[in-house]
Amino acid sequence: MARKSPNKADALVYKALQKAIGQDRLRVYLDYARINRPQSPVYDPWECLLPVLVPVIIGLLLIVSVGVLFGLLFIVVMILVYSTYVKKIMHKKLIERTKRFLTTDYDNCCKLWEFGGIVLVNTKNKKIGCVAPEGDWKDFVVLNYADLMVDHNEKSEQKSEDDRSQTA
Repeated sequence: MARKSPNKADALVYKALQKAIGQDRLRVYLDYARINRPQSPVYDPWECLLPVLVPVIIGLLLIVSVGVLFGLLFIVVMILVYSTYVKKIMHKKLIERTKRFLTTDYDNCCKLWEFGGIVLVNTKNKKIGCVAPEGDWKDFVVLNYADLMVDHNEKSEQKSEDDRSQTA
């Protein structure tokens, strides 16, 4: 599929999205069941497989070498550790990977949005959000972060033009 470059308006909206995420004015929430699957652009099979596979293999080796009771006990303890700690760490890594993917390229953002499983939420008012793929992320960013769409260079140029017009 050929890459299409965004028009100027889309590029401004995308830069505002990047700034809002960078300034933590926009939070990215995920539907883990939807976004963490093989068709997803941010899916990492090793991240899903290794935390479960390694304790099971070690537990089986312990069953064979030490005894059934010790091996099963190890597997049960590791399941508890996985469900309380490792799963939270994996979710944080998935959120960070999704943010990176979302903010690195306009095409990545569009691809991930079309895939779905993302919710953009305004941090000032958590009732304001936009759900992918049904919602329009561009309208959401324009409505909530229009101040980030103005480039600082444009602001300073406009200010200097206003100053010149006032002195004339």
